[in-house]
Amino acid sequence: MNEGFAFFKKTKELDVKIAEFLVNLSQSGQLFVRCIDAFLAGKKDFQPLASQIGVLERRNDQLRRDVEEQLYVHTLLPDSRADILTLLEGLDKLLNHYESITQAFDVERPVVPTRLRKMWVELTKTSVQSVDALVLAARSFFAVDGQVNTCIAEVLHFEKLADQQGADLQHRIFALPKATLAHQRQLKDFEQMIERLSDIAEDMADKLTILSVKRAF
Repeated sequence: MNEGFAFFKKTKELDVKIAEFLVNLSQSGQLFVRCIDAFLAGKKDFQPLASQIGVLERRNDQLRRDVEEQLYVHTLLPDSRADILTLLEGLDKLLNHYESITQAFDVERPVVPTRLRKMWVELTKTSVQSVDALVLAARSFFAVDGQVNTCIAEVLHFEKLADQQGADLQHRIFALPKATLAHQRQLKDFEQMIERLSDIAEDMADKLTILSVKRAF
């Protein structure tokens, strides 16, 4: 249960909305891992899981707009307004990316060889872990609890691991003995979509570092 962010101690409604925004992003990551696993295994719950991600994406879009309106219409936190919106917009891109990947899988239906599925799931989990670490960093930023740098270090750790896993997976893709070049390139594109999550998380972690330093002065 959210006990409130120190950053918003005088603006309870913003506190509640941003807390929900962050919870939704974390839940979307969990759904995304299950969604990709379901697709690779040919399970019927791929579509329902993808739909749940879409619902959370639309809800977060609304929450972000509500927060922006409150900040500007009610002239709340004028010194921090731009920083808050920059952070929320960046986090929102991650949920958008979750949804766009599931849509791409649904439309293109790439055939992922059985021998690559374990590596694919591991890359997916690692990329989502980088996003989860970023969510913790954002929580820390709003809670003003001094743990931002620790969480950001986790983001960078998982991003580096995702880079290595992605490179290994690409080598395996282009070593497939019977795959056409077109098929290999398609698989590479999907691998890069998933790996991109950790890159976005890293970019946002860099911005969050700057915001934390800025707030300290």
